[in-house]
Amino acid sequence: MSDRLTLRTPESTLQVNVRGAEPRSWQDAEGREHLWQAGEAWRRTAPILFPVICRVPDDQAVVDGTAYPMRQHGFTRESDFDVLDLSADRVVLGLRDSDETRAHYPYAFGLHVTHELRGRTLTTTYVVENRDERPLPYALGWHPAFVWPLDGEREDHVVEFDRPEPAPFRRVEDNLLRPELFDSVVEGTELRLSERLFDEGAVIMPDVASTGLTYRAPSGRGVRLDWTGFTGVTLWMRDGGEFVCLETWRGLPARPEDVELTTRDDLDHLPPGEARTYTVSASLLG
Repeated sequence: MSDRLTLRTPESTLQVNVRGAEPRSWQDAEGREHLWQAGEAWRRTAPILFPVICRVPDDQAVVDGTAYPMRQHGFTRESDFDVLDLSADRVVLGLRDSDETRAHYPYAFGLHVTHELRGRTLTTTYVVENRDERPLPYALGWHPAFVWPLDGEREDHVVEFDRPEPAPFRRVEDNLLRPELFDSVVEGTELRLSERLFDEGAVIMPDVASTGLTYRAPSGRGVRLDWTGFTGVTLWMRDGGEFVCLETWRGLPARPEDVELTTRDDLDHLPPGEARTYTVSASLLG
């Protein structure tokens, strides 16, 4: 079986890497690409962030006083998933704890990722399972980079939330959460994209009121996102990259003082034997 799987409908085609369960290409029926193609500015496309988002202090996750090495955004994006089910328009991928994962994260867990294509809509479902005998602390995020600009000028693109988003946003320094709060960049429900917005890095909105947003170009081309289970949205781009990341997060980057995973209140803490589901649906517009 190829390391890259292809899902097709008459309206769109999705390619997914087995490594990281990561979508790498999404084209409409006209062959127009909607995902960043892992170019020089950023070598990824749409990774999963688990069991941490951004960094932890000293790149060590501490569990009950014992430190474990933890890379940025966790190990999932570098992990080879098992293909549990595959059809023309749906794939189920699974990752379970192993000797390798337990060297970084000393828990028994399962992570199932289902990508299902229906016409021009991709629905991704994440199921986190706690197979351990103690609560499972984790963050979960989807980090897709959408082509920007889709057409026209970059600064004519907007992100429109379903509800007003007046709450302050956060930023990171050295990929750890800064203490400052910044005034919202959303005017009512609309955020106008510009490169200047990202001069200091990502825009982290920890607790959004919305459960959906629309990213669109002046022509009407765009992407509609709807989610369940995720509580925050982060926007990011990197100089030289023709993309904007519209990320759904459950959890936050660590603060410099956030050493012990088991006491972090921004993380999900899943009881033993339970499972929790998160979904994101993305629909191509125009």
